[in-house]
Amino acid sequence: MKNLNHTNNYYKPKQLKLPLEIEKIIEISDPVYSFCEIVDCIDLNSYFAKKGCKTGRPRYNRTNLLKIILFSFMENGYLSLRGIEKSCKIDIRYMWILDDMKAPTFATIGNFIRDDLTDSIENIFIAINKVIFEKDNVDLNHTYIDGTKIEANANNIHGYGKNLV
Repeated sequence: MKNLNHTNNYYKPKQLKLPLEIEKIIEISDPVYSFCEIVDCIDLNSYFAKKGCKTGRPRYNRTNLLKIILFSFMENGYLSLRGIEKSCKIDIRYMWILDDMKAPTFATIGNFIRDDLTDSIENIFIAINKVIFEKDNVDLNHTYIDGTKIEANANNIHGYGKNLV
């Protein structure tokens, strides 16, 4: 009798299955959507250093590189260049920001920060804040101070240490 087993010998039951659209994986309430919405309102090309055309590989999209750097600082605070590189390889949100670009190396990210952002990063933050303030109708003429006072319980001998003396 003939063997009618038509299974693929290279099939593994734990093969990775991802949908074709990454947006189906990322939750709608994820901050990456609002972050990209704010950054997309700004013309960032005017902030980058002007460079002539060089031979070699095509450059990474500078807007996407800036987005992954700013998103990394927004999510993690200070993160090393190697940490940003790792996030681009394993975090689906960074892959979505990169928009089908290959994950940049830490050297590429460092060169981009040094060459393109050194002079203009403060102006970029000012532009981002301006967009946020206009979008949320923030009034900068009024400042409010929270006067909440909370009593600390650090040296209270009426608690646990009461019977020790």
